[in-house]
Amino acid sequence: MNKNEFLEACKKETFYGDFFYAVYDEFLPWQEFGHMKDYMESEMGWIIAPSINYNDVSNNDFYMVNSIFNNERLARDQWNTSTNVEPFTALASKLYINALMRIKCNFYVSAKEHYIHAPHIDYAYYTVGALFFLSDCDAPTYLADGTEIESKANRILIFNSATPHSSSAPTNVPYRMTINFNYFGRGINPIYLRNRPRSQPTMVSENYPFLDDSLNELKKLQTLDESSN
Repeated sequence: MNKNEFLEACKKETFYGDFFYAVYDEFLPWQEFGHMKDYMESEMGWIIAPSINYNDVSNNDFYMVNSIFNNERLARDQWNTSTNVEPFTALASKLYINALMRIKCNFYVSAKEHYIHAPHIDYAYYTVGALFFLSDCDAPTYLADGTEIESKANRILIFNSATPHSSSAPTNVPYRMTINFNYFGRGINPIYLRNRPRSQPTMVSENYPFLDDSLNELKKLQTLDESSN
């Protein structure tokens, strides 16, 4: 679908909680990013999914997935033991997670023409979504208000995953890979933000609920550092 069709389809979806987003660039140390990307490109197994999401009625779209963690499974089956989970737990540790719901990897194949997949929500209740991008390409993630989040290597998008959003198909690269986290929590781990050269988001919505929390936590940590010196 095109962008106008996407926006009209979003109006038919139910929103659970408020719409918000923030984008952080150069999120991982580049060595960790390289390790993650190398693992996903050369070692991880992929499963073909016959449709992009529950709203996909085209019968022409497919993508590949790998579910690393899913809290809706039995406890013994929550972690995908055939997968090296170390790169994913390292990334998860940089998020402010109180309870983890899901880690899911996505592999979208290229298309001759750019188009937007059908909008969807991840769960019918509020969870924080963290979408991590592994490559530069011309396939943005589209949010319910029409905001386009460009796909850039080592970028992470924090948003309300119970509001409509869509992936899209790339045309200038063979494939597009992302990692999707769903969790109950407060955005980015403030201890990690303190140690990053770029602690502020590149893009942020006006009502992003975690920005003041992060700044306050950073101030507390800085005060503790100063008092211990």
